[in-house]
Amino acid sequence: MAQTLSFAFKGFSDQFFAALPGPETYGLLTGRTFLVTGSNTGIGLGLATHIALLQPAQLILAVRDLNKGQAAKESIVAQTGFKGALEVWELDMADFASVKRFADRVNTDLKRLDGANLNAAVDVRSWGVTADGWERILQVNALSTGLLGVLLLPLLQATTKLPLPHTDASRTPPHLTITGSAGMYLAKFSERSGAKLLETLNNESESNIIDRYNTSKLFNLFLAREIATLPQAKGVVVNVVHPGLCTSELGRDLSLSPFTQWMVGKVGWTPAKGALNVLYALLRPTPPGAYIAACAEYPAPSWTVTKPGLDLQRKLWSEMVELWTGIVAEVSRIVEQ
Repeated sequence: MAQTLSFAFKGFSDQFFAALPGPETYGLLTGRTFLVTGSNTGIGLGLATHIALLQPAQLILAVRDLNKGQAAKESIVAQTGFKGALEVWELDMADFASVKRFADRVNTDLKRLDGANLNAAVDVRSWGVTADGWERILQVNALSTGLLGVLLLPLLQATTKLPLPHTDASRTPPHLTITGSAGMYLAKFSERSGAKLLETLNNESESNIIDRYNTSKLFNLFLAREIATLPQAKGVVVNVVHPGLCTSELGRDLSLSPFTQWMVGKVGWTPAKGALNVLYALLRPTPPGAYIAACAEYPAPSWTVTKPGLDLQRKLWSEMVELWTGIVAEVSRIVEQ
């Protein structure tokens, strides 16, 4: 509780006083390739716009709705004058088959991948069950996010061995950055005692919708930590980032009271400003599995680094790998290699 209160105070202070470096502080991304999921709106669109300002060779907008993705592309070009290859690819994180198709396309069509931001966005106004039979928040924010992260690792690692087109370009290691949330500090995760965690979690009656969202963001931390330990992640920076409190569709999706929405409007950052935190996590070196907020490393919830917390993380990871392997057999090779 003390840590949560301390982080809440620090987070509130950051909303007013944190200095977030702009895109111009990073230098050009000449010759490099990046992808951003959920990039037609909010934080994802803000991040993609920042990246475009740095003129990489290729930028992939991964979106569920291709029409909205095309509109985002036109907006980015209009704002940045981007001259590289800006492509819109279909990706539905509520569909494991779509995740597999997207990853196959990445590994087939791209020669390199210098950075991937997994910015899962889910409509949390209602529970809902996906066509795959999973509770939507769990699948989009955690299960599909982890699966895609694992499937992108081989190309990210291969990119560590590729030269950059210009010898004077700064050497930024390939990054896998998951967009998380400080909501993880508030996660009760009452289902943690279940014999089968995923099976227990796949029951909307066992939790409230806010805690399910917070718990899914806790899982983002667990995923970043576990992926960072894989041999295939050698040379790849893997981290999770909190964009900050931003004014986006969150108030609408959660049906916040008018007063709460007013407060968020007063304190919250624009998605473009929050995306500066994600840009930092995507382009700066950080420790393996680090949690980033306000462009700095922050301590994770203290209980997650205790033996029970780490045991829980490994148990959840093991169940996820078993699930993913049943969907994409290649997962077992990637995590064991």
